[in-house]
Amino acid sequence: MSIFMVAIVLSMFCFSVIAEGPSSEAEVASSTSEDAEEEIIGVGVINANNVILREGPTRETAKIASFSQGTKVDFIVGSEVENQDEFGTRIKVRVGELEGYVAKKYIFETEDDGEWYLLSSSTTKAGANTNRDININIASSYINGKILQPNEKFSFWDTVGKCTYDKGYKDATVYNNGKKTKGIGGGVCQVSTTVNMAVKSAGIKTNARQHSLPVSYASREDEATVSFGNIDFKFTNTTGKTIMLVMGAVDGSCTCEVWAKYE
Repeated sequence: MSIFMVAIVLSMFCFSVIAEGPSSEAEVASSTSEDAEEEIIGVGVINANNVILREGPTRETAKIASFSQGTKVDFIVGSEVENQDEFGTRIKVRVGELEGYVAKKYIFETEDDGEWYLLSSSTTKAGANTNRDININIASSYINGKILQPNEKFSFWDTVGKCTYDKGYKDATVYNNGKKTKGIGGGVCQVSTTVNMAVKSAGIKTNARQHSLPVSYASREDEATVSFGNIDFKFTNTTGKTIMLVMGAVDGSCTCEVWAKYE
């Protein structure tokens, strides 16, 4: 997957929201494409369950169908329609012989060689701190886009590498022998903890260990401390699917999403 496609994923951190998007009903009505000549400009996959396909670009138009997570869709040229309601931009898509509009935020754009759908997501929040935020962003960037095949092992330090000033890391608060002090890379444990929470939600067991002191951004059972050369955070992709870790961080908030390849 290209860096461009990963960037698209990072813009979509709101997945489990209200009714249109996901509907409580799984209605399907018969409808066929009226214009088979319309140009297909891309492919994507539905990233939530019970996402509604409508005849038109507004919620007042009739439902055609609703789709489950992982359904492949084709994009149609010139199809984006801006709306002022909470569901935002809608895009015209084709699913088999069905054609209509869905909320764009419920579609993850893919490349032609495969489709990806959201398995799980986790966000941790800590107070904004310039040096700490820099460290979190750098560490997250090494993990963002990481693809793991079935049964492949993940190592935090093999992926991120040692925190050094040459990489741009700064001094920030770290825990050392039960005390708070300053050290290079302070804050990267929030990154490992966020990944831990996301992959556990995807049904993956990890070797996570707690910090010597409680942290503000996660419960004790969700913590995943790391210390280069001493404590690594590891897990094995036991989902049976190819997965991708997508990460982003801003102002003390860190998000990790686990995407699976639809095969």
